[in-house]
Amino acid sequence: MLRRGRLLGVAFAVFALVCLIATYDYSKGRIPQTRSALVSDVLAVSNGRECAGDATEIVSRHIPIGTGRAEAERILAEVTIDPPRPWFWTPAVENSTVSEGTSLEALHTIKTTAFGSNLLRIYLGFEDGKVKRVAAEVVCHFG
Repeated sequence: MLRRGRLLGVAFAVFALVCLIATYDYSKGRIPQTRSALVSDVLAVSNGRECAGDATEIVSRHIPIGTGRAEAERILAEVTIDPPRPWFWTPAVENSTVSEGTSLEALHTIKTTAFGSNLLRIYLGFEDGKVKRVAAEVVCHFG
């Protein structure tokens, strides 16, 4: 009887340890790998944890006022991450760019966890083919 109790105790301890590690992995995610200087700077400042955090200043350093439209679109195309490789959930990476006349809106995943993603939303306004207005924020998408 004592042996069965000890075996049950060890099994429970192993189960608790696995649950602890899984919960940490599930809630925190891992810092994504990126070759984008823009994403690296945003993650360094915000740590990807803040929802509705203003990132206009950081984006303005990478896409300053007066940048040509083609150059701005090239910089936005480089905003990518290599998502983490967790062992029991599949990361959701959302990337989209919508251009309507003289404005452009880009939405790129900068961090992903099992509970949701942190996205960098960038608005660019153009005048005469050059960037006239820049606005950016880090938003959270749960689900």
